[in-house]
Amino acid sequence: MKARLLTRVNAFISLLMGVLGFSSCTEQALMYGVPSGDLVFEGKVVNEEQEELSGIQIVRRGGWKDDIPKMYWEEYADTLYTNSEGVYYRKYEGDFPLQYHQITVTDPSGVYASTDTIVTVEYKGSQGWYKGQADLKIDFVLKRK
Repeated sequence: MKARLLTRVNAFISLLMGVLGFSSCTEQALMYGVPSGDLVFEGKVVNEEQEELSGIQIVRRGGWKDDIPKMYWEEYADTLYTNSEGVYYRKYEGDFPLQYHQITVTDPSGVYASTDTIVTVEYKGSQGWYKGQADLKIDFVLKRK
């Protein structure tokens, strides 16, 4: 008798909570993980006469604060080379969304002087852990040594 009464009371309470809109689940899903984003890194390298330079080395090092010691920049380094038209391109998908990037451009043949710069990128289209996409387009003009 007690068991039947308890079952009916529980059913009534559950019905009442459902009608009033109480639930055991939240509207927003909980997320666990690491932020990610997409980065399109591209550009062109020419000399002072606007001639396209092939085989030029471009090293991108990333960081999340402008005061990070150099050793942390090495952890997020990647090397690209320009093609016959002086163009370099890479799309990083699902990568950690680093805000600061140090770009170093070097001519392996030694004809042109190296140059480097630090740039900040902004990711657009953020949804949850996905921070969106950033476009990093930088063209370089190298000077003869």
